Parts: sequence; structure tokens; C-alpha cells
Amino acid sequence: MMNRGRLIAAVSAAVALAMAGCGGADAPSQNSGSTRPSEASIKRAYTMKCSLCHGSDGKLMASKAPDLSQSTMDLESRIALITYGKGTMPPQKGILDAATIRGIAEYIETFRELK
Repeated sequence: MMNRGRLIAAVSAAVALAMAGCGGADAPSQNSGSTRPSEASIKRAYTMKCSLCHGSDGKLMASKAPDLSQSTMDLESRIALITYGKGTMPPQKGILDAATIRGIAEYIETFRELK
């Protein structure tokens, strides 16, 4: 039988793994946040982490996700929202690096231009 410390460690590990899976398949964190990822890398990260709820053009709106093409949020607020999450949207801090998060936030701004 497991002792209490091992049981707590096992449960903690299971919870951490489950939470890391939120938002879809893992998008590789390719750099330390100091250099901008390629546009293809940013689009891939958006597709893997965001498009399930927001769609490829930001308009899908599954799981109560807002229509990103209608968003009036400024860039820094969008970066904070992606980083820390809100409501049903899981935080991406620790999953995606800062440069990829910024790249996704900038990429989302292009959805407003596609109306």
C-alpha cells in the first residue's frame, strides 16, 4: 500500500499532467522567449492551441469562446489573457513561451482585417 506522501505525489503529478493537456495537443516551445518564432510556427501554435474553440479565422466560438474577429482588446491585454487564461480558456504560461504567446496575440489581430 502507498504511503500518504507517495499518494499525494502521484495525485499531484496526475493533476499536473491533466492540466498541461488543456488546450489541445502540445505546441512546441521553441525558444526562450527572446526571439520571435517564424510566422509558420505561430500559425501552427494557434492551430494546435486555439482553433478548436476559436476556429481558423477566429469566428468559430465553441465552448463560449468569443469571436476574435470582433475583439477590441489591445495587444497587451490579449497577451495577458493568453498567458493567464480566463473562464474556460486555459492559461498558456509554462506551455508556450512568451515570444510564441506574443506572436499568437499579434496573429489574432489579423482576424479583424479579414471581416
